[in-house]
Order: sequence, then structure tokens, then C-alpha cells
Amino acid sequence: MNGYIGVGEFAKPHGINGELLFIPYNPDTEAFSPGIPLFIQRDNAYEQLKVEKIRPVNKGFLIKLYGSHSIDDALSFKKKRVFIKKTDITLDKNEYLISDLINLNCYNSKNENIGTVTEVYQGDTDIIEIKSTCETYLIPMTDENILRVDYNNKVVVKNEENYKI
Repeated sequence: MNGYIGVGEFAKPHGINGELLFIPYNPDTEAFSPGIPLFIQRDNAYEQLKVEKIRPVNKGFLIKLYGSHSIDDALSFKKKRVFIKKTDITLDKNEYLISDLINLNCYNSKNENIGTVTEVYQGDTDIIEIKSTCETYLIPMTDENILRVDYNNKVVVKNEENYKI
């Protein structure tokens, strides 16, 4: 598991003083806030950004980085993905990061392996797709269907037979 998660991207420079328009992937999320350190990926390593100022705008945020004083300085960040550390995210009960669920083994209430989580479809009720060599399940992520999520090991479900496709 990677210790970072993408939260958005620098879209383009804004103005002549080196500010950048930052567009979050999920504008409703509280995972991105001005006090959380931001990172970009360079040469297969994560480099922390030194943020001078952040201010909200209708599409996202305008971010001024230390050392970015012109459009040319800001252009080097255009289309760069922005990350935060997963440890900086606070999740409520029954909230999960999709990236942590993908590839987890899935077991039923009888402790039988029924496959691997291959996809999470987001909606009013998220749905996990579980595939094995011969079966596929689409199981709503509700208390009635998900018994337990153990990030290091597995997802335990019940009622899987109702959701076999």
C-alpha cells in the first residue's frame, strides 16, 4: 500500500504572480484542507511543497508556492498531480479509501474465499465488485452485507448469493 493518495491536480497558472489553480478530485472532500502538507511526485519520490498561501475559488483553490513568483515558475507545476499522506486523512466509521479496498481478498460469513475486490462503484450506496475464477458479485456496501473490512487482509461479506451475477 502506498502511503500517499492523489487529491487533485494543478490545472494551470493563475495571474502573473505565480499562483496555481488547484482542482480537487472530490470537491466535497474534507481530506484536502489548507493545513495538510501537499506533495508532488518527482523522480519516483514524493516532494513536499512549501505552500505560502491558499484561497478558495469556485472551481477549487488558488495556491501560491514559496519560490513561485511568475507565470514561468508556475508553469512547471501545470498538470502535476497533488498528493497528501494517507495518515493525514480522518475516516469515519464505515468510510474507506477505494485504493485500500482494491485487491483485498473477500470471504463470506463461513470464512470461504469468494474472490478479490476488483472495483468499487460509487453512488448513494457504494458497490464492491468481487471476482473469482468462476463467479462475479456486485455487493452493496451496507451494514447488512459487509461484516468487516480488515485493510491488511480481507473483506468479510454476507448475503453474497443475492448479488451473484
